[in-house]
Amino acid sequence: MSVRRRRALTAVVAGTALVLASCASLPSDSSPEVVRPYSAPGEVMEIPEPRNGVAQDVILRDFFTAMAHPTDDFEAARKFLTEDAAENWIPQREMLVLTDVNIISGVDGQSRTGDTYEVRSEVVGSLTTNGAYQQSQGSWMEEFRMDRDSDGQWLISELPDGIYLERSTFMESYVPHNIYFVDPTGQRLVPDRRWLYRGEPDQVARLMQLLRAGPRIELGQGVTTALRPSIEVSTFDLPEQTGTGINFEGAGDISDDIRTLIAAQTVWTLGEAGLRGPWLLDADGAPLIERSSAAWTRDAPEIAALNPAISPGDSEPLRVVYNGAIYTLHDEGAEVADGIWGSAGSDLGYAAIGLDTEGETVYAGVQNRGSGTDTSASLIVGRPGLQTQTAVNAQTLTRPSWSPGASSVWTVADGEVVHRAMWSEEQGSVSTEEVNIAELESLPGAISEFRIDPSGTQAAMLKGGQLVVATVVQSDAAPWALVEPRAITLPEGVTPVSLTWNPDSALMVGDYGDESPVWRVQSDGSSSYALPRVNLTAPIAQVASTSYTVYALDEFALMELVSDEGDQQFWRAVPEVPGRAAPIVVE
Repeated sequence: MSVRRRRALTAVVAGTALVLASCASLPSDSSPEVVRPYSAPGEVMEIPEPRNGVAQDVILRDFFTAMAHPTDDFEAARKFLTEDAAENWIPQREMLVLTDVNIISGVDGQSRTGDTYEVRSEVVGSLTTNGAYQQSQGSWMEEFRMDRDSDGQWLISELPDGIYLERSTFMESYVPHNIYFVDPTGQRLVPDRRWLYRGEPDQVARLMQLLRAGPRIELGQGVTTALRPSIEVSTFDLPEQTGTGINFEGAGDISDDIRTLIAAQTVWTLGEAGLRGPWLLDADGAPLIERSSAAWTRDAPEIAALNPAISPGDSEPLRVVYNGAIYTLHDEGAEVADGIWGSAGSDLGYAAIGLDTEGETVYAGVQNRGSGTDTSASLIVGRPGLQTQTAVNAQTLTRPSWSPGASSVWTVADGEVVHRAMWSEEQGSVSTEEVNIAELESLPGAISEFRIDPSGTQAAMLKGGQLVVATVVQSDAAPWALVEPRAITLPEGVTPVSLTWNPDSALMVGDYGDESPVWRVQSDGSSSYALPRVNLTAPIAQVASTSYTVYALDEFALMELVSDEGDQQFWRAVPEVPGRAAPIVVE
């Protein structure tokens, strides 16, 4: 008999969903009061300045680089402008991220007057004033006029408003950080990826400003925050101590449960940004929570259950589906599951395993029958070794995916209908609802893959062969919904066939082609890169990952990504797994 590892996942707060503050809706340029000059110092960066005796197009390219530096109201960029242009230019209008920038002398591309330039480029993204990256596509073309000043220096006299950065400059000058909000149940932290200027003079103040201002628009309906709009944030020195003090003014009589969530959001937002701790957290000039230790760190026991770096799959053995049955892999070999889950005659094509709040596993599987156009599929749910319940019947069903805490399991019927099945431990039964996906209808094609993220607040899917991420809206009065769908453009030539969420909320995508079979993709679309391909043979039918290991089911075997002593990565077959077995990582 296999040994079950138990891990308590009970939230630090029970039933906080009804008392959480709603997401603050604050102007993005509001700032917390900073009452001390300390900050983790911004990086020393090389910033270009106008140079005499160089060509106008070189001056223009230097200006494009200088725009990456927002300090002192873009003082570095304004040095490249004439006095009138510097006074009238509005850089805050928007920030575009460009590629393949082409500078052409003369508006029509023919003239060589030397004072008017046309700049053409392709847009790959944009950055909002709250640091949220949005993938974009399209062509960009603007005119710039240049004139000499009294010293003979070429300066820009006419230009469009906004910031426009080449992608390489953007990646060199900005760095991503997670701002942590809270799921509607108050049980999990939800990362919201934002990009901050590397030379930010006070990163603590900037990160707290973003936390206080609330989530990006796309996540707004799916998450909440413990920081109500009336709370003002300030920072202060800790005499003769390392770390930083933060005061939440206006907290009033909020409960310790909500105060604990404020601590978790703050500590994880600042700690994961690499800023110096520990943190002394006050509310209205007194300790945020009376506790034995005044300083807060990411290891504080009060917020341990909200640790966003913990994945259920990290402490559970790998399972696989092989010949229609589920096996658990141990050092001593593979152990077949109890009951129908371990029967080759159960026709399991896909399976998923959730871990409930008591640390116990709940299974879900798709039984596939028939062939060709005469097929049927059933989603079954239950405990291993006990009676199962049928939740959904259809012609085809996607691989199931559990919400955190095994609260519900998701699948897509016939590529069109998203179902959510809720397991009831007390009744030993399962109920289902059809999820509202009206906002997805504008995106063409059927859904072939569907995965819920580690926080339960976002869903990723392959729809019509396109990678799409949507926000999960939870509701007690109406069916749950998927809203704010955003398609993520993958590199040219990538044909996705499988996907999964990484525990850090990035996406792993399995490709159809051999050139780069597995990709890691950021959910905001800001970047993607191919994992090593050594030993992999496409197509990649399934991918799965824990915090430590990535698994890929290729054409011949189940493979895992490993590193040798020289940190060179390559894929090898998972030991003790014969043939093509599909990986199951506990969710």
